[in-house]
Amino acid sequence: MKNTIQKFLTCLLLLNTIWMANADEAALKNPDGSWKWTNRLIHETSPYLLLHAHNPVEWYPWGDEALARAKKENKLIFLSVGYSTCYWCHVMEREVFSNPEIAAVMNEDFINIKIDREERPDLDEIYMTATQLLIQRGGWPNSVFLTPDLKPFYAGTYFPPTDMPGRPGFPTILDAVHEAWVTREAEVIESASQISDTIELATSRGFTALAATPLDRSLTTAALDYLRTTYSHAYGGFGGAPKFPSPANLEFLLSEYERVSDESLLKMVTYTLDMMAYGGMYDQIGGGFHRYSVDAKWLVPHFEKMLYDNAQLAKVYLHTYQLTQEDRYRRIAEEIFSFIFREMTAPEGGFYAALDAETDAEEGKYYVWTADEIQKILGKKGAARFAGVYGVDKGPNFEGNNVLYVPNGAAAEDTLKEVESAREKLLTTRFDREYPLLDTKIIVNWNGLMIDALAYGYQVLGKERYLIAASKAAQFILSTLKKPDGELCHTYTAGVVKQDVYLDDYAFFVHGLLGLYQATGDKEWLNSAKRLTDAMIQLFWDDKNGGFYYTKADAKHLIVRTKKPYDSAIPSGNAVAVANLLTFGTDYQRYAEETLQIFAKSMSQSPSSFMYMHFALNRYLTAGEEVGTAIPSFVSATVEVNAKNKGIYDVMLQLDIATGWHINANPAGQDNLIPTTITVNTETSLEIADVAYPKGRSTRFEFSSESLNVYEESLTIPLRLKQKPNTKHDKNVPITLQLTYQLCNETECLLPQTLEIPLEVP
Repeated sequence: MKNTIQKFLTCLLLLNTIWMANADEAALKNPDGSWKWTNRLIHETSPYLLLHAHNPVEWYPWGDEALARAKKENKLIFLSVGYSTCYWCHVMEREVFSNPEIAAVMNEDFINIKIDREERPDLDEIYMTATQLLIQRGGWPNSVFLTPDLKPFYAGTYFPPTDMPGRPGFPTILDAVHEAWVTREAEVIESASQISDTIELATSRGFTALAATPLDRSLTTAALDYLRTTYSHAYGGFGGAPKFPSPANLEFLLSEYERVSDESLLKMVTYTLDMMAYGGMYDQIGGGFHRYSVDAKWLVPHFEKMLYDNAQLAKVYLHTYQLTQEDRYRRIAEEIFSFIFREMTAPEGGFYAALDAETDAEEGKYYVWTADEIQKILGKKGAARFAGVYGVDKGPNFEGNNVLYVPNGAAAEDTLKEVESAREKLLTTRFDREYPLLDTKIIVNWNGLMIDALAYGYQVLGKERYLIAASKAAQFILSTLKKPDGELCHTYTAGVVKQDVYLDDYAFFVHGLLGLYQATGDKEWLNSAKRLTDAMIQLFWDDKNGGFYYTKADAKHLIVRTKKPYDSAIPSGNAVAVANLLTFGTDYQRYAEETLQIFAKSMSQSPSSFMYMHFALNRYLTAGEEVGTAIPSFVSATVEVNAKNKGIYDVMLQLDIATGWHINANPAGQDNLIPTTITVNTETSLEIADVAYPKGRSTRFEFSSESLNVYEESLTIPLRLKQKPNTKHDKNVPITLQLTYQLCNETECLLPQTLEIPLEVP
């Protein structure tokens, strides 16, 4: 069935200019040009939501009115989540939501809610997790059916307007879901409750300090091994098609290169950046990167342009220029910034969110060219020269058109300068085409990324324009995107500030402010960053387990409070928060360490999902290696050694634990706890024959509902060492016992640590 669906979707892509008659905008209007239908989305500011304001569907925005009606009438909620640059979201809007007959069924049997995922990333995460659990994949539009108490029980992505082979149409789905609710309501509620419990486990409860993993180089080494394994030597980047830029991977590799000076790491970055910059995923005419490449070669892009991609990639190119002094990386960063200033900067000073991939229901139409068009603009001789540089002479590569790319790569850098005036002519001509939808939301966290990139651009290149733009955007957010009490808001669109703040808004914006401080030395930026970080800790910190929640404690209408530690197209807010906290130093170190600790196990299990967290961990470990860091010594040890027989030694290890603290006994009483253990260094000829760990005191603490066994105050651990078979005792090899333990009090656990105890063996 999966292959059938993929073939079906591919066919739809190839036929994307053929639409149902009722998808034509004219069919939604009266003869006098007025709209036949207008729903509650007309009062929204999101460009994506406004695209649906004249659907015959009685759409609600997410809020009290819709949710109260669902409960009052005991109706299921149909939740549709999308965003302005989502191609299949537009298709479903035209084919399904503009169909009056389908809309009539939706209006009769459901409460219909439309969400812009960029305005409500909290809801997007929760219900995308539900979709992935239910159908083992995800995507947008995300189509989820909820009980009146907001719990999901059925989901999918794009649904066609009619039944297709192997794929039901949306009317069939509506009938089946409604019938299940009417005839088997109790079963639906039970199923929805189980799914909601699983979502909570996957997004919040699964992360706990009790499942501790040491913070050491084994974690970053595993992440590096993963990148080496998945790196494409043929085309750069990681994995196959579709190909995403993955800037967090590149940042991590650059941080490792700076630490160990391994040229192979830098080569992975530079080759990837070259392949992206000379491929079709880069806008060779106007600058800036498209979202991703549909192929493995970076040739044919998915044509949307996102602020966050270009912010992150501009910084990576600048960082690489700083390390290599290769002008091509500087050029790409400068062209990205030029694109941002020209097309994505608001008069108020913030930066817009995105540019759509399609115009006239045709993906890429704004960006592609034919050889005849180019010749008409440049003339025969100029077109021939241009065609050789940008691959046009090799024939069409996208639905009969040309996505421009540079076949000769870095070798063509000098030639690119020679055709610069030709590029400018094509750019001027392109402005006469119908422009893609510009999403004019100013989103705080995405703006934080661009502020940071521009500040870094000023720091590296010294261009005053970059500093002015970054400062203006930062001041705009500080003065405008906040509530009367000073708390940040998430978005600004068309003069309206809205949506409660999320962790990412604080973490990313603080990152941008720190970038401004590092670029200028102006302490006002540092003071603002510290003030907002204190607010972030107050609003989002988990006092019980550590780490940051994604939403505030008082957020309304959420079935779970998630932590969202995974990277997506942008880094995890927890990871960026760690990087910020480490920058602030000692006063904030505890929050950074505890955040790293609760995610360490997941980092080891899935390095690819935590790459920016690995980047932050790299900074943490490097700082510790440079200046030496240690948890205060709340555990001390003394040891007494007696020779029993030849090659056998009895050892009495005396431990003293500070008042108010304990260490886990061995056994600890819970599988996920770190028991106190003793080993001996492997270089010596001695090994442990036996250890008699004393029985711990059974107790309960605030951070655990189960009983556990602990050691407190003072205890003695007897053990016996013996000579390894076929070895001789070498007095020149020092012998040390290694005591591994985790120190806790009634409310928190510190990081696991190992105490080295030297032995004098007769």
